[in-house]
Amino acid sequence: MRRWLWWFLLVPQGFLIAGLVADLGLPALDMAVLAGLFLAWFADRRALPFLLLGVAVGRAMVDEATLPVHILVVGIPVALCLPLRGLFVAQHWLWQAFAAAAFAIVVPKLSGLCGRVFDQPSVSAQLDGWAVVWSALLMPPLLLLTRHLPPFAAFVERGFDGGRA
Repeated sequence: MRRWLWWFLLVPQGFLIAGLVADLGLPALDMAVLAGLFLAWFADRRALPFLLLGVAVGRAMVDEATLPVHILVVGIPVALCLPLRGLFVAQHWLWQAFAAAAFAIVVPKLSGLCGRVFDQPSVSAQLDGWAVVWSALLMPPLLLLTRHLPPFAAFVERGFDGGRA
């Protein structure tokens, strides 16, 4: 129960912190990319629906589109990557960098598409090339870090926890 409390308290706030970091002039990182990659590659599959809900709540805090749109925007790329979990070794940083760049492209494009379809425009629908580059460079070390820090560490699926018991 405590791990869920941590998840729903800290993950949505991460979106606000990412916005603050971008406002300070540091590289703009999309928390949806980080959380989506964690959900796709490392999260416990049984907990995915509610983990996705926490990510969508955080994204809804910083974007004017509704919660169901954010569930689609983050959930579709995660659902497409889940079958690839067994094919690609998620521990390799090259795969993580490629997946981060793909997520950084797909999330804004999907946000724009869902915004047009559901008539809910999104401020995060603009694709930023630098965000793609920074995502590819910084997401692999951030994924390594998040897998060992709360609240993410409590939801790492067995086999992806780096040998921890």
